[in-house]
Amino acid sequence: MRRAVELNSSLMSVHYACESFATAKDHPAGVACVAFHDLQTAETLAFSRSDAPPSKVTDEEKEIHVLERFYSELQSREGAYFLHWNMNRPEYGFNALAARYEYLTGNTPPVSPPHQRVDVDGLLAATFGDTYAPHGRLEGIARMNNMDMRSFRAGKEEADLFAKKEWGTLSRSTASKAWIIANSLRRLVDGTILTSSSAGSVEFSGASLDAVALVLALGDRMLPVMRSLGVRPHGVPIEFKTEYDDQYLYRALLVQFFDDVRDEEYVPSYAGGNSRMDFLIPRFKLGIELKHTRSGLKDKDVGDQLVIDVGRYSTHQSVNHLLCLVFDYDGHLRNPRALEEDLRRDVSTPDMAVTVRIYDR
Repeated sequence: MRRAVELNSSLMSVHYACESFATAKDHPAGVACVAFHDLQTAETLAFSRSDAPPSKVTDEEKEIHVLERFYSELQSREGAYFLHWNMNRPEYGFNALAARYEYLTGNTPPVSPPHQRVDVDGLLAATFGDTYAPHGRLEGIARMNNMDMRSFRAGKEEADLFAKKEWGTLSRSTASKAWIIANSLRRLVDGTILTSSSAGSVEFSGASLDAVALVLALGDRMLPVMRSLGVRPHGVPIEFKTEYDDQYLYRALLVQFFDDVRDEEYVPSYAGGNSRMDFLIPRFKLGIELKHTRSGLKDKDVGDQLVIDVGRYSTHQSVNHLLCLVFDYDGHLRNPRALEEDLRRDVSTPDMAVTVRIYDR
């Protein structure tokens, strides 16, 4: 994909809106509209039941017209790469569109599904992991990257719009999603896309380092640095026993890579009081919270604290990714890996990604 973009090859993103699968129990889901976005020309095309010619009177005739225009566009773009978002499932995708066309007309589609098709959601998951964005990942990735979402409608809302036959609104939403898919691919290729595990790149010693990966990697280096500072031939060794000790050392590691690290940034009032985040890196909109476990602090206690932290930071406009670093070198937590996964899944939102990393070894 990177080479195709560099060579300005023909790249088209495609998306469509359809009937709710809950209502389409005995037939392929009906199609409201289809949209394409051309990365070469930046042109967006949308075909909807609302713009069918006057000769198409029934909903069925209007839908067939939409599908015919879809296949005509595929035929005219032979050899292009087609970018899509999960259009590889039996109930939703190229094969589902073919089944719908055959259901309505009794004929096989005039064009086979394109051979060169790429699932952008799959590319992002392969690059950044399945939790690269909160549930509803197309909406999540768009929000994290501040893309234009004025016409965007979520899946449930689109199903309601289909039932109300609001084809024009559905067409605009579908066109918006085709553009978001194309823009996500372009940002992935040029390295500027923001995800739950990536907030942009830091230039250091001639190399580009992912900002989120770097923050987490510095947490991995805390224990070796602590051990090194704990052995001091001349003078009193430095001991690390509290969260304040951790903050002192961690800040020294951060400033080697980030020019602007702000300490104890106030966050807006939450649950009756003001509080501070440990560190803010404004360029990447990263908030960092450090926790040091102790005797009597259970998995549930850490989880409850982090949920409250997320509630506070979600109102801070300078943060769209919160990184919670928990240092549990004495093994107070019973199941750190499950706690990491549960918190990342349960507390991330489309407006703010949350990454939890527990350092227990």
